[in-house]
Amino acid sequence: MTTCVLVPGACHGGMVITGAADRVPDLVDALVYVDAFVPRDGESCWVLTDDRQREWYLSVAETGYAVPPLPFFDPRASAHPLASSLQGIRLSGELSRFRRRDYVYAKEWDGGSPFEPTYTRLKDDPQWNVHALDGKHDLMRDAPEELLRIVLEAG
Repeated sequence: MTTCVLVPGACHGGMVITGAADRVPDLVDALVYVDAFVPRDGESCWVLTDDRQREWYLSVAETGYAVPPLPFFDPRASAHPLASSLQGIRLSGELSRFRRRDYVYAKEWDGGSPFEPTYTRLKDDPQWNVHALDGKHDLMRDAPEELLRIVLEAG
């Protein structure tokens, strides 16, 4: 069996790595979610987030279909299709089938984190390794050493 670690799944990328791992579980050993959504079957970003984030999702006025990057995102970020935030994910198995699952939470969101419900759900679950790092949403920029340590431990 060939294995790989899908890392990082940041923000909306949590939906992506969950779906990819579900489709090819024999190729996945561990998952690392970096301030990201961790969906269960049928859930979408829309369902998993808070009202403030939903308001941002609906700010598609310029294109009518694409959500603009948040002001604090990297200037190279581009708009994201609204439909990808509304569509529920379809999963055939549980995340518990993977050897390791890590969740990395960013503690310094202005106005509260839309990922706090996910963090709260996972932090006391013994099947998860949960980390809360000092930094804003872009932990790859704000806490690179700590994030690298977590990724290497997961591998």
